[in-house]
Amino acid sequence: MGIGWGALSAATTATSTITTIKQMEIIVLGGGAIGLAVAWEMALRGADVTLLERGTIGGGTSWAAAGILPAAQSDRERSAGQRDPLDALRAHSHGLYPQWAQRIEEQSGIDVGFRRCGGLYLASTAGEAAALIAGLDYWHSDGIAAQRLSPEELAQQEPALASWAHSPRFRAAVHIEDERQVRPPDLVRGLVAACAAAGVRIREHVEVSLQRRGDQAVLRTGDQSLLQQWSAKPTIVLCGGVWSGQAAAEFGLGMSLVPIRGQILLYRFDNPRFRSIINEGHRYLVPRDDGHVLVGSCEEEVGFTPGTTPEMLGMLAAWAGDVVPDLRSLQPVKSWSGLRPGTFDGFPIIGRVPEVDNLLIASGHYRSGIHLAPATAEVTADLIQHQSPVVAPAAFAAGRMFLTSTTI
Repeated sequence: MGIGWGALSAATTATSTITTIKQMEIIVLGGGAIGLAVAWEMALRGADVTLLERGTIGGGTSWAAAGILPAAQSDRERSAGQRDPLDALRAHSHGLYPQWAQRIEEQSGIDVGFRRCGGLYLASTAGEAAALIAGLDYWHSDGIAAQRLSPEELAQQEPALASWAHSPRFRAAVHIEDERQVRPPDLVRGLVAACAAAGVRIREHVEVSLQRRGDQAVLRTGDQSLLQQWSAKPTIVLCGGVWSGQAAAEFGLGMSLVPIRGQILLYRFDNPRFRSIINEGHRYLVPRDDGHVLVGSCEEEVGFTPGTTPEMLGMLAAWAGDVVPDLRSLQPVKSWSGLRPGTFDGFPIIGRVPEVDNLLIASGHYRSGIHLAPATAEVTADLIQHQSPVVAPAAFAAGRMFLTSTTI
């Protein structure tokens, strides 16, 4: 592992390594949480970093996210092994997050909303209850503190849920102590400030394209002055979220990512009514310290079409009102949508593009981009420096997408 935010003492790093890193020119394409995290990590390691964003920094999926950080294995449990590489990536990122968030706040002066608030998992059907109860063994085997709650215990822990707890809808409830959250818009602002403090040059509203020239990726843009700032072969890291596949079409990744739309409602109480994140299936309620409550979400395959629909927002509002009846008296403050970058096997794409010397990709995190940003940045930076990451990267390799695309 290299000298990122977690190991900032350059004095302990060999001079030859520092020189090599400082000679690196890194261009990050994409200004969401992943792109900003990669840019910051490489800048902290001493590289010369430029980040280009086709729109507004953080204006896409990262801004739209709820910022849920589900509990994961501890480093101790992770060292003993896990079921799949995604568990390893999630565990490592979860372990990094407290220091990572603190470091962003120190560099930016922005509270990113990192809180250990706990999570409640509810079931209102027999099938959901069976899956939730079975999930207890999974959590416990991962060393995650999870406790099944009775209706009385649920109502005592979160009085706002008392009506639901004592209704016929209650089938099961589980409390996860180590569920956490961040506030994505503030996290993005904090990362932008941290990047600037580390020397990252950030440019918004820059349209670029990637073209293949033999074993090299070449940037094309109408701003010729921008191209003149770099050497002939900078290292390019594509972090464009749902657009990454289209951007890398010439490299065989045109069909590698599937946009999945999610919709969110925002409410606001005068003061917080509950503390825990509430989950039922893929739906959730996320309480903020200022009384705001996010209600989401859904999974819609509608291509690259953004926007909300009255039908889906109505379904989310009805569900939220059943779980927390106090919400029925409120009107939503706002609603929005986001396009999540999904892959066909559920694993993100992190690594070098095969047969291309200077192009890497970090995308396809689906619902977990915010959660996996610290570990993704570290793994990507290690790969750039030809070091062995703490998390084995083979399962996330870009090359696997060629096989997937040709077999569908």
